[in-house]
Amino acid sequence: MAHIKNLSNRAYISGSLKDKLSRFEMYRYSFIYAPTGYGKSKVIRTFFKNYPGYTVLWIDAESSREIFWDNFCNAVKMFDNTLAAAFKKIGFPDSDYAINEVINLLSIMNSEKFSALLVIDNFDDIFDDNMCRIFAASYLSTAVGLRYAFILKKLTNQSIINLITKDDALGITKKDFAFSQEDIEDYFRLNEIILDKETSKDIFNKTLGWPYVVHLYMEAYKNKHTDADKTVLDKAYTFIENNVWLELSDDERQFLATMSVFSSFNLNQCMKQTFLEEKMCLKLLNSIPLINYDEHTRRYSFNPMFDGFILQVLDEMPVDEVTKITLRAADTNLDDGNYFEAMKLYSHSKEYRKIYQHNIDFIDIYPYVIKQNKDVFTDIANHYWDIEKEGHYEFSLIICFSLLMFNEKHMVETLLTDITSDICKDSVLSDNKKNSYMAEIQFIKAFTEYNDFGKMREGFNIILSISKSPVNIIADGFPFNYECPSIMMLYHRKSGALDKELETLEQCAPDYYRITNGHGKGFEALMRADVLYNRGDLDGAEILCQKAIYMADSRNQYAIYIAAYYILANIALYRGFNDQYKENMHKIEAVARRDTRKSKSLEKLSDICHACMYSDIEQQDKIAAWIKDQKKIEDSVNFFSLSFVNIVFGKYLILNREYHHFLGISGQLLGLNNLFSYILPQIYTYIYLAIANKETGETTKAHKFLKEAIKLAEPDRIYMPFVHNYSSISELMAETVISHDNQGFIRNVIKISKGYEKGVKSIKKAGHALADYGLTVREADVAKLAAQRFSNKEIAEQLFIAESTVKSNMKVIFNKLQINSRAELKNFFE
Repeated sequence: MAHIKNLSNRAYISGSLKDKLSRFEMYRYSFIYAPTGYGKSKVIRTFFKNYPGYTVLWIDAESSREIFWDNFCNAVKMFDNTLAAAFKKIGFPDSDYAINEVINLLSIMNSEKFSALLVIDNFDDIFDDNMCRIFAASYLSTAVGLRYAFILKKLTNQSIINLITKDDALGITKKDFAFSQEDIEDYFRLNEIILDKETSKDIFNKTLGWPYVVHLYMEAYKNKHTDADKTVLDKAYTFIENNVWLELSDDERQFLATMSVFSSFNLNQCMKQTFLEEKMCLKLLNSIPLINYDEHTRRYSFNPMFDGFILQVLDEMPVDEVTKITLRAADTNLDDGNYFEAMKLYSHSKEYRKIYQHNIDFIDIYPYVIKQNKDVFTDIANHYWDIEKEGHYEFSLIICFSLLMFNEKHMVETLLTDITSDICKDSVLSDNKKNSYMAEIQFIKAFTEYNDFGKMREGFNIILSISKSPVNIIADGFPFNYECPSIMMLYHRKSGALDKELETLEQCAPDYYRITNGHGKGFEALMRADVLYNRGDLDGAEILCQKAIYMADSRNQYAIYIAAYYILANIALYRGFNDQYKENMHKIEAVARRDTRKSKSLEKLSDICHACMYSDIEQQDKIAAWIKDQKKIEDSVNFFSLSFVNIVFGKYLILNREYHHFLGISGQLLGLNNLFSYILPQIYTYIYLAIANKETGETTKAHKFLKEAIKLAEPDRIYMPFVHNYSSISELMAETVISHDNQGFIRNVIKISKGYEKGVKSIKKAGHALADYGLTVREADVAKLAAQRFSNKEIAEQLFIAESTVKSNMKVIFNKLQINSRAELKNFFE
């Protein structure tokens, strides 16, 4: 988190980096290692300039070993002339005898109480096995004495790494020097440039906080370059070539070029791709700068700027060689089950045969059917006609449904026509297999009428006459409600037609379950529960949620299960039942954790549910970070569910009083809602427009948008969007001239809102009370159950956590509340 401030010879050092550097007094040795461009030397000079209580000596090892040794001996003279002479007599240690003598002298010198720090810059130039033996032999720190700080570009010696791992030496790495997004904003501000959050985030994503490149961006903005990215790329690539690339060996360059086609990779993929042994792969991965390692995922990746440079190098290599590298990576990803990565690489190489002939499950492709990947899917679809399928059509159908989720209906219809013709003419296929494929094609055709369930039903019914077996290529690969907690949001498309839409959905459900073997089981009960909740019938909604949970649980339809608990959490919020509210929220989390598939769609659904609930109780700071970022939303959510997540994002902006931001994107939101005739998001968007315009002084527009929301909601008695926002629109609603026909609707909104606001206050109060105890939400949950004399095992089962977690929480609870038994805990809560 450091770099040179513009027009200054001093470094910008963040508070966290200062704290870590200050720990040098606890250690004999500090190793400061990061690639070129992280400002190591400048930071250390700035930090230790006039450091109180210490004499700081600086040696630059970027010279011959003899010159380094002379400088070292001269530094020792500052403390002890006799020791300096003895070091000088030995000379640079290059034999076992000399090494042992130096170790003995260092032990004597280190035992002296010198309040001094010896900094050795460019230590890489003289750091060999002999030096490692010397400094690894005596590392224990005394209370006061000579300290050493070694500045290196990289650290690969395992003995030293072990010292740092065991906390016997201090390690400061590129992670410590890299800018965070907040550092970028602060650094620009120091240079008199104000960045908005979106721009600072964009710079961080492009640089991963590499200080030199962040500095280039700052200069480009300060000099008002019209194309800052191009200016920065040109300078950054020149810097990388001169300071990183040219210092690498031919083997290292070939290794990087071979691995650059991966967006990220694990060690096994690295071995397959390079044909190298594990030991050599690890050596290269650990020694080449600007390669990052994620300890949680155990995957490697390049700094984005470095990756861009290497890809540029790759483009300049012979075409045949690049094609071999790319196809080998595609095969590696395909073998490892990274199907979308394989798709991208096959697409890039114009080699589509393997992907079309491979049996891939849609569940592994579905998460990638998002805006940023549309070009890949479209390119592969456009080459359907170039490939001989040889009886394999599974992927052809998957690509069709994927394009449908991008709303490319015309392309889908063209593909389906030709796929149908090819299947009919394919002599490899049996009649049963042909019928099976035809049923799958009809399933996709039915979804071309999304979200008109009347027309969809007609398409589904045809399947029954084609095949007796359930369709599964597509139906097994996506959750019925995608990442949307509301079936009503997906399938209510015409104001005044909600009851008819609900009736059609319920009539279709049995046939749909039959042809899909229970896909989305419980969706019709959930739809009715959603409708009743939005009409204020909480009892009816609760009963139907329980029915939906039972139906979904019988077929492991977890997305439906989560959506039902989302409605139950809303009901508990309305009633002010804090324990039920938290229990339902915990069940959503617990079910999402069961999702072991790569798609992680249940985790996204859980995040969205929680974001909705947090926005309702005005705890927007707890909303998942990706839901507070419009670009990440678009990059993370499929097209069908995007409107619902935009509702949550809109509420987040309103709660944060970012009214102009919301007004700026409102046209885009309304356009997306209109694309699928989504009524519920349209109502919410108009309500938020009314609030934003009211708060920005546009009262006339505010009245207009509120009336538009009421016009859409009143025919179907949809009250809850207004109830959820009543505290912000109550005055506006009273001022707006409403027609006589809508008066009853308004009265019902007011009536329901009184109960809702009371419930929300109760939940907020309960949350504040728990905070006053000093307990976290999890600790409070454990404490309340323990107070009721539940055993640790029973608590663990109820909260879906490990029994060991309960035990550790109980210790913390007793300590915070200053009690010693469960009996005292019961008294405490009473």
